[in-house]
Amino acid sequence: MALALLARSLGASCRHAVRPAKADFCRPTVAAQRFLGITAAAGPKGKQPPPPPAPVEVEPAEDEDMYDPTEDLTVPQRRRVLAMKEVQKQYDVVQRLYQAELAQLQHQYNLKYAPLYDERRDIYSGKKAIEGKFDLEDDGEPDEPIGDFWLNALSNHNKIGSFISERDSEVLRYLEDLRWEVLVGEERGFKLTFLFKADNPYFTNSVLEKVYVLEAEDDVVPKHFTGTVISWKEGRNVTVEEQKRRVKGAKGEKSKPAFVVEQVPCDSFFTIFDPPAVPTEENANTMTEEELEEIEEALSNDFEIGFAIKDQVIPRAVQWFTGEIAPIGDEEYDDEFEEGGNY
Repeated sequence: MALALLARSLGASCRHAVRPAKADFCRPTVAAQRFLGITAAAGPKGKQPPPPPAPVEVEPAEDEDMYDPTEDLTVPQRRRVLAMKEVQKQYDVVQRLYQAELAQLQHQYNLKYAPLYDERRDIYSGKKAIEGKFDLEDDGEPDEPIGDFWLNALSNHNKIGSFISERDSEVLRYLEDLRWEVLVGEERGFKLTFLFKADNPYFTNSVLEKVYVLEAEDDVVPKHFTGTVISWKEGRNVTVEEQKRRVKGAKGEKSKPAFVVEQVPCDSFFTIFDPPAVPTEENANTMTEEELEEIEEALSNDFEIGFAIKDQVIPRAVQWFTGEIAPIGDEEYDDEFEEGGNY
C-alpha cells in the first residue's frame, strides 16, 4: 500500500491518491494504535472497578472498511473478472521475464556507450587535443579544458537545477564524471556513480553512488533507495547549517544568556545520498497524513532527479551544458499542441 501511494502517483499526497471508497489509508488502524502504544485512558488509582462481564459470542459483523470492487457485478460477471485475473498472473510472469531481459540488453549497450563517455570526458577535461578541428577561426586563446562541465549540465536541467543550492554548486565544481548502470541481478533498478576529483576539499570520498531499487513488476515503483555515506570534512557539510539557540540559565541566575550552536538539516542536492526509507504498510499506518506527504514529496523528488540524470543528462550532457535542450512542461506542451493542431 505504501509503495503504491508513494510511487505510482510520484508525489501525489495521501489525501489525493486514487483509492477505493471506504478505505482510509492515512488513519492508523487498531493494530497501528497498539503499535504506537495508544490505549484507553487508565482509571484512577485506588479501588479498581469490577472486571467486565464475560463477552457474549456473536456472529462477526461485516467489516465496514472492507471494499469489494466487484460488488455491483452479477455473479457471471464476477467469474469473468476472476478468469481475467488468472490471465493477469500469466502476464505478470511474462512481464518479469521481459524486465530481466531488458536489463541485460541495457547492460550490453552500456558497455558500448562507455568508450563514448570516456572520449567525452577526455574532451571536456582537456586530455584530448582538439586544436585545428572544425571550421572555427582561431581567437588566439590557449587550448584548455571546459570548467564546471557537470555543474552546468545539471544546473541547466529545470528539475535538477532547482535542488542545487549555491553551496552545492561549489561542491559540484569538483565532479569529474557521472555514469549510470543497470542492475542485472535479482533486484531491478539502476545505479548512478558520481566521480569526484582528488583535490575535492569537501569530502574524502572519491566516488558517491546512488542505487534505485524498483519493484520487479513495474519500472516506476520504488522498492528502496540507498546512497553512499558522505565523509564530510570538518565544517564542509553542505547538507546542514549552523543555528544558534539561546540556553536559559537556572532560575534566579543573573549571568549573561548562553548560546549553543546546533547543526540542523538544510536543503541540498546531496541529501539524495541519504534518502528517507520507503515506509512499510505497518509503518505507514502509524504516520500522520502530513508525515506521509512529506516522505512522498522527498521520495518523489529523489526519484525524478535520479531518472532525469540517467535518461536525460548523462546521454546528452553536452546539450545540457550549453542549455540547448530542456524538458517541455505540461503548459508548454499544451500550448504547442493547440498551435500545431493534432499530430
